[in-house]
Amino acid sequence: MLALFLLVASTHFAALLSPGPDFFLLLRAGLVKGLRHADGVAAGIALANLLSMLLVLLALSLLPVLEGPGWKLLQLVGGGYFIWIGAQALLTTRELELPQAEAGERGSWRLGFSEGLLASSLNPKLPIFYAGLFGVLRNAAMPGWGLAMSMGWMTAVVLFWDMALVRLLGHPRWRGWLQLRVRELDRLCGALLLALGMWLVVSV
Repeated sequence: MLALFLLVASTHFAALLSPGPDFFLLLRAGLVKGLRHADGVAAGIALANLLSMLLVLLALSLLPVLEGPGWKLLQLVGGGYFIWIGAQALLTTRELELPQAEAGERGSWRLGFSEGLLASSLNPKLPIFYAGLFGVLRNAAMPGWGLAMSMGWMTAVVLFWDMALVRLLGHPRWRGWLQLRVRELDRLCGALLLALGMWLVVSV
């Protein structure tokens, strides 16, 4: 059980490390509107993640029979999605272009929160991603307290990592490191997602 939780938590964190839409939203907020605005964006993104997890758990509760066709279909869809995005991450050869700091109007925590919540809530990949993660945990008969702990852990990781990320990328040294290592981070994320996806598909 612990090993499975660590695999899920590692996959979730690796997905945070690999730059995506939320990454660029945070970075631009920090560079243009200041840290307070960026912290609001981070809080909005974290809440959107929490709401997606709650939505997924509610949907899973409507599939009480783990051996039923609905559950098997969900496993196959989640596993296939993880395998697809894992393969994409492994095959990508992208170069990371980071925006430069700009002199703009200072933002506010409240506006940043609204921006982060709206942008992340409208991301259709978020509930699909969490459906796969919680599908893995539920398939392993993770008890309710374990699911709650996982949900709290992943929400906290999103919040504090995003807040730390804005501060780290304010330093040229860390920006340069990320640009050099982005392919390695993509490979790590892809390998973990492939492992989870194959585990889901095989378990069907």
